Amino acid sequence: MPEKNYLSIQQIADKAGVSKATVSRVLRDLPGHKKETRERIIAAAKDLGYKSHPILSALMSSVRFKKTSDYSPVIAEIHCQPWKRDLGDNMISLKENIKKQAEKRGYRIEEFHWYNPDIPPKRLLEILRARGIRGILLEYFTESKVDLSQFDFSQFAVVSIGGARLRPRFHRVEVDHYGNLIKSIKKLQTRGYQRFGVMIPKFFEKPSEFKRDAALYSVHNTIAEKNRIPMYQMEEEHNFHGLEEWMETHKPDCVLGVGEDIPTQLESLGYRIPSSVGYAHLGWHSSYKGMAGMNPNWGGVGLTSVNLVVDQLNQNNYGSPAHPIWVLIEGEWVDGESVRRESEPLEPADHRNDPNRSI
Repeated sequence: MPEKNYLSIQQIADKAGVSKATVSRVLRDLPGHKKETRERIIAAAKDLGYKSHPILSALMSSVRFKKTSDYSPVIAEIHCQPWKRDLGDNMISLKENIKKQAEKRGYRIEEFHWYNPDIPPKRLLEILRARGIRGILLEYFTESKVDLSQFDFSQFAVVSIGGARLRPRFHRVEVDHYGNLIKSIKKLQTRGYQRFGVMIPKFFEKPSEFKRDAALYSVHNTIAEKNRIPMYQMEEEHNFHGLEEWMETHKPDCVLGVGEDIPTQLESLGYRIPSSVGYAHLGWHSSYKGMAGMNPNWGGVGLTSVNLVVDQLNQNNYGSPAHPIWVLIEGEWVDGESVRRESEPLEPADHRNDPNRSI
């Protein structure tokens, strides 16, 4: 098979009448050149049949950073949750895995905040451009839809983390909330549970456009009508107003939710876990000792997000892609003491108020 001859930068430079360095910078879409010069180089490259070599692009990117900086290439991790909101355990895991994967790929992470009152978004992007930071992770907007069209992302390789739909569109990675709820219920059905009560704060449901609500509707189409329980949607975290009435009215034999304090609330109402009601945490974390639930795998979200940014950087792909990729990261069920084993019978509902039993 004949060896393929790749076009050299020198050939493009000769045709355009500029230096090799100028051609290299223009082909990497770096700033600092007149529009006329840029257009002449691009036209010359097209006339000569230039195509970027992806492997060499990746290698040259690494070489460039070693020559021009004492530090590794940088990816900006921009936190997009409300300003000064405390990060939960899973968000901390996300951060840690983003950092680890970036280091494996030869990058380091610097953290910024989209809602920092001292550095508005437009100024933040100017700072990143001035520092030559081209990779951005937009980490977890809590809104379901976010319009960013007023901001210029044309010089950045961007990946959005979370369920929010952004305009313009970027590659997106999120937890598979829909599939994880269905998988959890199927697992619990093997333990004999039939009546599933799902309770999620709206703060967590809005970014995913209520995917778990949709998943519960799907489950309801597969179970007896008498066992269908409407979702208990908490207006705010830690707001359990109406929980007692919901439990008394619908009598779930297993509750699935997002909140480590939900078992405590159930206990305060006289429920015994897991003998009178089971509990599965849909946002399980390794710090939740003894609790059963679905590990959403935010670590996998972080790893995949970094890979998508680095791949774009290596291929010199910037701005909103023509065909954005949407990646759903599958969760993993984790057994725990908060649900009964398959052989354990459920305590009759009228035992809930028995003063002689303990949680």
